[in-house]
Amino acid sequence: MMKWVVIFRKVLYSPWFLAALPAIIIMLFLPAIGLRYTLKIEEEGKQFKNEVYVDLDSDGISEVVGQGKGDPYYHVIVLDNNHRIYDQWNFRDSLHPRLSDCYFGNYDNDSYEEIYVFSYSNDSLFLNINEFLDPEGVRQDRIFITRLKIVNNTITTILYPAGFYDVNHDQFKEFYFSLTTGFALEPRFVYYFDIPNNDLKSSQFLGVNCHFANLKDVDNDNKPELFGFMSASGNYKTPTPLSDHSTWLMVFNEQLDLEFPPVEFPGLTNKLNINSYSVSGFRGYVLNHNTNSADTSILEPRIMIYSLDGAKIKERLYTDFGFNSTVSLNVLNSEIGDRIFILEKELLELNEKLEIINKIESPFNSSYETYVEDIDFDSEKEFFLFSESEGRMVVLRSNLQVLAETKLDSTESGLTFSHRLTLDDKHSLHMASNRNSYFIEVEKNNFFYLGYLMYPGTYLFLVLFISLINKINTFQVQQKERLKQRLLTLQLQGIKSQLDPHFTFNTLNSIASLLYLEDRQKAYDYMNKFTMLLRCMLNDAERIYRTLGEELEFVTNYLELEKMRFGEKFSFIIEIGEGVTQLERVPKLVLQTFAENAIKHGLMPCASDGILRIIIRREDDYLKLSVEDNGIGREKSYGKSTSTGKGLKLIGEFYDILNQMNKKAITLTLTDLYDMKGDASGTRVDIMVPVEPIKTGVT
Repeated sequence: MMKWVVIFRKVLYSPWFLAALPAIIIMLFLPAIGLRYTLKIEEEGKQFKNEVYVDLDSDGISEVVGQGKGDPYYHVIVLDNNHRIYDQWNFRDSLHPRLSDCYFGNYDNDSYEEIYVFSYSNDSLFLNINEFLDPEGVRQDRIFITRLKIVNNTITTILYPAGFYDVNHDQFKEFYFSLTTGFALEPRFVYYFDIPNNDLKSSQFLGVNCHFANLKDVDNDNKPELFGFMSASGNYKTPTPLSDHSTWLMVFNEQLDLEFPPVEFPGLTNKLNINSYSVSGFRGYVLNHNTNSADTSILEPRIMIYSLDGAKIKERLYTDFGFNSTVSLNVLNSEIGDRIFILEKELLELNEKLEIINKIESPFNSSYETYVEDIDFDSEKEFFLFSESEGRMVVLRSNLQVLAETKLDSTESGLTFSHRLTLDDKHSLHMASNRNSYFIEVEKNNFFYLGYLMYPGTYLFLVLFISLINKINTFQVQQKERLKQRLLTLQLQGIKSQLDPHFTFNTLNSIASLLYLEDRQKAYDYMNKFTMLLRCMLNDAERIYRTLGEELEFVTNYLELEKMRFGEKFSFIIEIGEGVTQLERVPKLVLQTFAENAIKHGLMPCASDGILRIIIRREDDYLKLSVEDNGIGREKSYGKSTSTGKGLKLIGEFYDILNQMNKKAITLTLTDLYDMKGDASGTRVDIMVPVEPIKTGVT
């Protein structure tokens, strides 16, 4: 058990253990290791409105297309990859940001893309087409589409391009788009335009708006469906086939007929975002339903899955996920199966049962905009999250792991993306805002792996720091201990220098007594033995400790001297118990001092038959040294001796100082002995001396 306690203490007080807790606390506040990739953003400097990169002639090199306003015409300008001008396309009519972005397509299936621009004059909307880089390509201006609604001299109509599809199988694709308006019944249609035949077709009038029109083959019949973002704006009260005070699940086929009867979601400000969804053999739609209405009677915001024929398959309230406000939902389409994502204060991925299968915390503490683009051109799109208030953009992979991030001017918003291809096959993503345009690339972070050294480096630094502090403390303690030991040693030597003369003077007094009695032979023999003791004292002058055997030899010689002096007045006996090797270290004079005291105060007042007994026993880790006499006892001896008692006083101080230096103390016990009648029959002194090595700094 003791072994494990020792091991535990060693571990507990080791720098490796002591550094662990502060290292963990510090690591919690350290910045993230960093990302394997970094976003390299190069500011281009915006020259034109709605500037985008597109390969107009299929040569693998992007051209730059932008809009501008000259004097007096609006225009579209086309430049090569080095910003050298190809040509400029001027318009007699006006361009409007709600209508007139540049759209691109290839209706005639050749090697050249056309540019599609909607312009307006008064309340008339026109389509303009220019196959810019093909000298013999199509060029049509001012194709009348419809009348616009002007409210307070302001255009309220918004145009959304949807895509191209050859609906009449004449080898030329029709151009699909939708028009919405806020304060008028019309135009609220989806359209396609047959370019060779100059023919426009619209859906039936329903009275509802279809924003962000999307043209996609959802049911895999090689014919597209058209759907988008539906809203209940509630801007008029005129009866219409479908109420403007509700939002509707509507899907059109390629002929602009409804695929199934519209599904109503009643309530003002309801919003319904319709996404195609295909997974595990299922094909249908994922609906994101939101509302900002204070009317609690309307439907709660939710996510729903519908079949191709408009039947509800599954739904879950957003409150189930802990969301109480408008929720942003994205569906990433892929050949192996579409994936559903909710990107809010938490980022969630849901499966076809609308169960959470992946979840992370938002990288922002504020609201953010979401964009979906392929930044590394691996045919798998990434999420671009931009927080205007934090001035930071984060790119996430489709597994919701952060790919890269960067700081971005906090005034940037309403971002648009396009891909740039250069002559040296360099592929980069172009990002434009209302103010600036940038080129964005993902680059490997060459210092990424160095970040992993931050945590072990912190831990090792603390280990070294604690080790250094321990060494400094140990050095200081050792310095103090050395000073203390030196002081104690000087004190011991001072006491010893008094004990040694004390013994010498007592012995010389005994010799003087013999000379006074004119017993010259005894005095001579006494002097010889005293010389031996004195030589021993001189040899051990610098020692504090000596072996038990050396102490026994010294006290035996001393007792024989005293017997020569006092004759048969007393005798002595030395008993050594089992397990005592006589190699144990004991303080010098530990037996002689108490033997001398017993003779002088206990045995000398007796007439005869005095016995001095020295008994040495081993008790565990101690030597028990007993000095016992059968004298008159301490009480009767009091006042009968002329001794000052200085010897016992000095030996007490001697042991007190030794005990300050040693782990285990030397103890001293005095016991008065009594006979059967209760009369004093002697005194016993027990000295307990620890056997283990004693570190004193002196010998």
